[in-house]
Amino acid sequence: MAKYKCPTLGDCDHANRGEIFERAPGEDLKCPGCNTLLNPVAAPDGGSRGASRTPLIAAGAAVLVALTGGGYYFTAMGKPAQEPPPPPAPVVEQAPAPAPAPVAPTAPAEPPAAAPGIAPSEAETKALRQESQDKLTAGDAASAEQAGSRAAANEMLKLAIAKMTQGKLDEAEKDLLEARARDPKQALVAYNLAVLRLKQGRRDDALKEFEASFMAGFSHFDKMDQDPDLDGLRKDARFTELVAQYRNAPAR
Repeated sequence: MAKYKCPTLGDCDHANRGEIFERAPGEDLKCPGCNTLLNPVAAPDGGSRGASRTPLIAAGAAVLVALTGGGYYFTAMGKPAQEPPPPPAPVVEQAPAPAPAPVAPTAPAEPPAAAPGIAPSEAETKALRQESQDKLTAGDAASAEQAGSRAAANEMLKLAIAKMTQGKLDEAEKDLLEARARDPKQALVAYNLAVLRLKQGRRDDALKEFEASFMAGFSHFDKMDQDPDLDGLRKDARFTELVAQYRNAPAR
């Protein structure tokens, strides 16, 4: 039997616990917790058992339940004797309601603080999940696993950014390193690691991560210009020269 894992880390308890599911050919390949298509787990020889032999097609069964029957019954009831109507209620004059007290003006609410870093778009993550499902259906287990790993890396990125917002820098670092292991070429992994290094007071390491992100094809310079986490770095000559070098570089 082939082994599978749920890719939706952060959104599914089965994925967060790293549970392994065994499925025989023809069995349902969706996660029992979040209904997402499971990713194949590579066998010791580097492939997924049985995934490259035949396409895996999920089958469903419909159950039709017909409800028939019903009936009515009638009961005969005696007609009660009529009672004299009750006397009319006395009219009570009500005092006018007091005028409402004036409402003091409230100060406008402060806008919420911007989240640190830059997260991948949900559309990109959704496209990677669909690619993984299509490749798995086509019997290409290796490509399906690769696309699934990239989608999982995006989920780990969003989880790390949420933890940075909460000040849980150590936990965020673990998630970012896990995301890098799943998708080493993801430019936003290096960018968010750079933001984390700045929060840790490690400016030199942050500059190295920024350079790695730019070299991997980082293209979100407009969002980077609005990122308040970089305010203390914008006057650093090393950073400004690095940004100038890659900002107008041809897209890869």
